Amino acid sequence: MMLQDSISPMHMSNFRINKDDTAEQHEEKWAAGDWSEKEKTTVRKLHTSESQSEQNNSNNNDNNSDDEDQNREEWNNQFDFFLSILGYAVDLANVWRFPYVCFTNGGGAFLIPYFIVMVCSATPMFYLELILGQKHRRGAISLWDICPIFRGVGIAQVIISYVVAFYYNTISAWSLYFLLASITDILPWTYCDQRRGNSPNCVNFSYLHNLSMSDTSGGNDILHLQNYSLASTEYFERVVLKLQQSKGLEDLGPMRWQLAGCTVFVFCILYASMRNGVKTSGKVVYVTAILPYFLLAILLFNGLTLDGSYEGIWYFIRPRFDKLSEMTVWANAAIQIFFSTGAGFGAHIAYATYNRRKYNCYRDCLITSLVNALTSMFAGVTVFAYLGYLAHLTHTSVQTVTGEGPGLVFQVYPFAIGTLPLASLWATIFFLLLIMLGLDSGMGGLESVVTAVTDIIPKKISRRKHFRPLITLAVLGSACSVAFVNVTSGGMYVFHLMDRYMAGTALLIGSLFQVIAIAWFYGMNQLCQDIKSMDLPTPNIYWRFCWKILTPITLIVMIVSSVIDPTPLQYNYGAKHPELLVNNTEVVNISLHGTSQFYNYPQWSIYLGWCMSGVSISMIPLVFFIVLIKDGCNLELAKVFSIGPLDVWPFKERNLCDTINDHQRSAESICRINSSQLDAEKAIGRNHTEAVVQLNKQSILHELQIIQPKFSV
Repeated sequence: MMLQDSISPMHMSNFRINKDDTAEQHEEKWAAGDWSEKEKTTVRKLHTSESQSEQNNSNNNDNNSDDEDQNREEWNNQFDFFLSILGYAVDLANVWRFPYVCFTNGGGAFLIPYFIVMVCSATPMFYLELILGQKHRRGAISLWDICPIFRGVGIAQVIISYVVAFYYNTISAWSLYFLLASITDILPWTYCDQRRGNSPNCVNFSYLHNLSMSDTSGGNDILHLQNYSLASTEYFERVVLKLQQSKGLEDLGPMRWQLAGCTVFVFCILYASMRNGVKTSGKVVYVTAILPYFLLAILLFNGLTLDGSYEGIWYFIRPRFDKLSEMTVWANAAIQIFFSTGAGFGAHIAYATYNRRKYNCYRDCLITSLVNALTSMFAGVTVFAYLGYLAHLTHTSVQTVTGEGPGLVFQVYPFAIGTLPLASLWATIFFLLLIMLGLDSGMGGLESVVTAVTDIIPKKISRRKHFRPLITLAVLGSACSVAFVNVTSGGMYVFHLMDRYMAGTALLIGSLFQVIAIAWFYGMNQLCQDIKSMDLPTPNIYWRFCWKILTPITLIVMIVSSVIDPTPLQYNYGAKHPELLVNNTEVVNISLHGTSQFYNYPQWSIYLGWCMSGVSISMIPLVFFIVLIKDGCNLELAKVFSIGPLDVWPFKERNLCDTINDHQRSAESICRINSSQLDAEKAIGRNHTEAVVQLNKQSILHELQIIQPKFSV
């Protein structure tokens, strides 16, 4: 029998107290007056019964949640999860972006802001996502039942992950094309052949030493020799991509069917890995996450034997401490490490939902963050060993041959590999490395979408045998269809546009609202209680300060830096494309600046890019106002912004008035039920104290009638 069963509606309708008083305040008033010990004991019992009721409700809800999740898929073992989050964090950016960013922002000195931001911002954000996923075992959208007004954050993350899959997996398709082309005695990017698309400006590797490098003009000049184009750059742009057949975004040109086939094959690999959930993807990462380290080690050992490699490595690690006074260096460090950990896409949340609630994700978070940073340095040393060799080979400086992005891995690096003995072997190893890095990162992003969609589908449907393969097929099939736009002749323009706007400012804004929603609205105390319930180390002042202060500030700085970025949106051609120029004058948006050729994005495409970002980010205010309008009129304002779903996480700070008013609302319906039909054990929970059950009905009613006038004072 519950306490409200013992109090009739008539008595409760006459019972009112000050709503601002807590149990402690009541006792202070009683101590100052003529309250009897019996009266105090009665009210203490009422408070105790409420506390016990809330505890039982919480326990029952936890048990119900456990019952709901007992059929949820789990990792085969702990190492599967660790390799999955590690493989997602260690991606292509560790190879093609970090070395260049580190080199241009102070070399070894860049590691100081890099590790500071990692410790103070990136790792706390990473850990926060693992906590949320593991505790609540829900995808990025339904997770936000804990704070409904910010559910738009989860929707934004899923949209971003889905759109990124449109172009990110294209890199794996390019790598697959190069891998297949490497299975030959003579690498196709080491020679020129106008029949396949090379221009008259193409120069073979055999003529390289006869060229005068004094005519170059800085930057990526190894790719912009005056009046010449290197065979490796022409192979990528004119043979593989066929950029010369597109005039820009207005005319993307025909589809490259070879690349389309590679794209389909990549998505087929992803589907085969993901169709049965983490039971299969957890085994695939043993190859995709571990093999890259062996391949990098092989490439490094070979690179160290090359002339000029140590000069290249020294250029990479040589500290330039004067750079630390520049704010752009700190902003670049924050952006690099934040994106490198993979936080903000919802992938870590999705992976953590398949953990047991008592799993030690804290340990995996720290290890993954450290290994990810060390892998970036490892990759940087490997890349610059070959760049040093290339600089020595071309009689120029390391700075001259340095690049980033697709230009580095598909133009500069193949050029260096093509000059080595057993070039086909080294090319095969390198492009296999890129494929491995791309696959496990691609799986993580798509898993975020699949898990989020699955968890918002009714359980009766989502638990059917063939649901997971079908929803995976739908997500990957639609993403593959859109990805075909990137394998047209002008697909590189689309790729560059989407990469600039979809994985930049939008992701940072979503991450900012995520950490604010959890740290300030869901509540730090509730978060720490969740962590404690999973038997994880209780967050100390460091974690609390990072989540509430440092991480939001870092994200705000990154957002401002990305919005005011003065870098114009343009694509810098590696090769010469005479078809795109008439008498060396500008045609549409293609111009010739000195010896370099550029594609200048039209203004409408920049607006389009911001609109793409806005689609995802707009979900945050849209859902905010929908929930506010829908529920704000029926709930207290505090509950709209509250900690969690109101039926799962009730407010902890309640006074006696709230208790009795709740009893009043439910007493009438309870009294209609025949007491003989009530199951006391189900009504009060297995853990409810027997003291409440045995309260004497007449005694309580009598005592309430006595103390009611004194509460009204």
